[in-house]
Amino acid sequence: MDDAEQVEYLEEIADLRRRARVLEEAQGSAELIAEYMVEVQLLESLLLAARELRDQLVQEPELGEMMLLRGFSPASFQDVYSFVYEAAMEIELSGEQLARAVSGTDFASLLRRRDAVSG
Repeated sequence: MDDAEQVEYLEEIADLRRRARVLEEAQGSAELIAEYMVEVQLLESLLLAARELRDQLVQEPELGEMMLLRGFSPASFQDVYSFVYEAAMEIELSGEQLARAVSGTDFASLLRRRDAVSG
């Protein structure tokens, strides 16, 4: 199910989960554990959003053209993820709120906005 291009994102998420687990077992800082888990939540939201956008790009080739106009290749999962990441960083939230906002964002609709074309 997962493309080879997604491996680095999945490894980063797994690494953060491992770090949190090690801290929990060592009865480490609850604050740091919580930070790791929020980061996991955000990274999972970004990855899921990029997967969903990639699927929409396959079904709607005109979205790919809009990505190209923004300087991203619709054929590259890394570029699809980068588009999602950059758009998400414009959301003025952080932590769990940002992760929820990413999950609720229709990134394909952002591509359809003609006024959002970077130049």
